[in-house]
Amino acid sequence: MRRLLSLALVAAATPTLAFAQRSADFTWSKTLPAGSRVNVSNINGSIRVIPSTSGKVEVTGVKRGSSGDFDEIKGVADESSRGVDICVVTADHGNDCDSDSGDRGWRRHNRWDNVRMDLEVRVPANVTVEANNVSGDVSVDGAQGDIRAGSVSGDVHLTHLRATSLHANSVSGDVEASLDALSGRGDLSFQTVSGDVTIDVPSPFDADLSMQTVSGDIDSDFPLTLQGGHMSRRRVEARIGQGGRRLDLQTVSGDVRIRKH
Repeated sequence: MRRLLSLALVAAATPTLAFAQRSADFTWSKTLPAGSRVNVSNINGSIRVIPSTSGKVEVTGVKRGSSGDFDEIKGVADESSRGVDICVVTADHGNDCDSDSGDRGWRRHNRWDNVRMDLEVRVPANVTVEANNVSGDVSVDGAQGDIRAGSVSGDVHLTHLRATSLHANSVSGDVEASLDALSGRGDLSFQTVSGDVTIDVPSPFDADLSMQTVSGDIDSDFPLTLQGGHMSRRRVEARIGQGGRRLDLQTVSGDVRIRKH
């Protein structure tokens, strides 16, 4: 029984412990002015954004895969007047995250098949966050303000958000978002092609709603008012509460759900 309990405790350990199993291959930290933008992008590997307790933006990158290919990629912190871009590039790319200077090397190398970098980024409450990935999951916890998150191939998980606007998308993966609070009247948009879309918002809640799926179910915990809108098994155009902000949930193959708490 003790052995089983020990295994259960290990299985329940937080993702942070996974970073502790290896020494960091890339680190960066700095206190940024309030209102700065932290933009995180990756090619292959996970992105995890969590709250900072130090008041600084703190970045840890850990390489995974074939150790013989570890030297082929690197992490970069590219500062500007707007904030900082955190990215992973090939070793010969340079020390910037500027997409205009090319594709950061990933299209020219098959090394990405053998090596990846998992990024953990701790951010204080007074900065805004954008996190985008090509191959890997994206998770954002506790972010505030205008929030953007997406992955081409991976799930997008957003929790404990206090948002003014929010855009989350995937091509192949689920999109899940839980909001603790909303301010302003910014748009909320959640889209994927292959996967479910599920959001959890506080009640009361006001929005002009569009929900759509080609193959899947649509479900809402909130009463919906048509007022000239449209309701079918695959598409809903309606109002929640008093309306106002735009709420868009779309998938091609998957379910679409709105939950309230």
